[in-house]
Amino acid sequence: MSPSHAVKWFLLIPLASAVLVGCGAIEPPPPEYPHATVTFDVTVPEGTPSDAIITVLGSHSSLGGNTAPGFYLRRQANGHYTGMVRLAIDAEVSYTLWREDVWTPELSPEGTAMPRRSFRVTGDMTVSAQMARWGQPLQGPPSL
Repeated sequence: MSPSHAVKWFLLIPLASAVLVGCGAIEPPPPEYPHATVTFDVTVPEGTPSDAIITVLGSHSSLGGNTAPGFYLRRQANGHYTGMVRLAIDAEVSYTLWREDVWTPELSPEGTAMPRRSFRVTGDMTVSAQMARWGQPLQGPPSL
C-alpha cells in the first residue's frame, strides 16, 4: 500500500464520523421518565343509564389534554366506571368528569358546577371519585 493510499484511508475516518454524527447515528438515548399506573374508579349518580359513556377530561395528554373526547371509563359489574392510564410520576393532574353521550357535566351535591378535581401522581395509585348528580346536557363537547 502506497503512502498516499494510506493517507486517503486516514482522511476517510473523520469524513465517516461526520456523516454518522449528521445522520443521528450517535445520538444519546432520550431521557426516561418514571411512570405509574393510575386507576380511575368512579361511582356515578343513581339513575345514570347503564349504557352511559363516562369520560375523564384532564390536563395530561393521556386524558385528552382538556379536549374532548378525553379518556373513556368502562362500566363494571358493580356499577362503577374504571380505567387505567400511565402517567409520569410527580405529574400534577386536574380533571373533570362528563357523561359523554349527551355531554352532561357533573354537579356538586348542592347543584353547583363541580370544581376540577386534582391529584399528584406518587406511584401506582387509584383515584376514586363519588359523583353526586348530573347537570343539564350541553350542545356539544365542553371547551375547558
